Amino acid sequence: MRNLRTALGLTAAIAAVLLLPPAAATAATEETDVDVQLAQLTYTSGLVVDLTDSRPSNDIGLVQTGMIGRTALFARDRDDSYLETYLKITPRNVAVPQRLVEDHGPDLPEELRLRVITTSPVVVDGLTAPSSATITGAAACNFTWYGWTMWHDTGVPGLAPKSYTTYDFGGYKERYADSYVANCTPPGSPSYLYAQHRIYYRLAGSWVKHFDSKVAPWHHQAAWKGTVKNHRKVMYNDGWDSNPNCGGGTCVYTREGRFTS
Repeated sequence: MRNLRTALGLTAAIAAVLLLPPAAATAATEETDVDVQLAQLTYTSGLVVDLTDSRPSNDIGLVQTGMIGRTALFARDRDDSYLETYLKITPRNVAVPQRLVEDHGPDLPEELRLRVITTSPVVVDGLTAPSSATITGAAACNFTWYGWTMWHDTGVPGLAPKSYTTYDFGGYKERYADSYVANCTPPGSPSYLYAQHRIYYRLAGSWVKHFDSKVAPWHHQAAWKGTVKNHRKVMYNDGWDSNPNCGGGTCVYTREGRFTS
């Protein structure tokens, strides 16, 4: 009887998964890292910067989000470490996450001597926007955010979901995946009309997700994820199922990115 109950339980569980919509079934089985917050920085311009550390990949992530036409995203120097970027976008009275120091290596910036280093999450608001912030506006769906890209899909109605991997560009392992999304769906649109990008790394023959964000209407977001060389993937989709008639054709988003070392 006990074996019968077990068998029936397993059958019900399998049936439940099979009855899920395709997206839900995928989400239920998708392997995902755990994110540990390192810092959240909020600026008076509306810019929000999040830094995280993923487990078990140990890949750091830096994500900046803001409103199109109001919030300028800052331009990150490609050759800067996460620590160097952090020091540039925060004043000296803001503590520095220890994980960023560890990632940088032994040749530490001189300015670090003036900073407090902490193992606790850093949460600060009311900051002045970084001097490297660049102007963006309504044309965000028609320009290239990064200085150079491996892919760029301009926002048009009905843009189909797509994935890009390091295998598409020579098959080399790369340290970082960079992704930019501008959701140009009009301001005030329902929150479910999001544009989504997800970042994965390769582990033992499988893709493991360690970044997942839904960008709200009339917002844009730039994400960097990675630390060590690995195969990487970025996936894009939207909350209106690529329906070209959504909002009378106003539901559009731009996506672009690159893999770098």
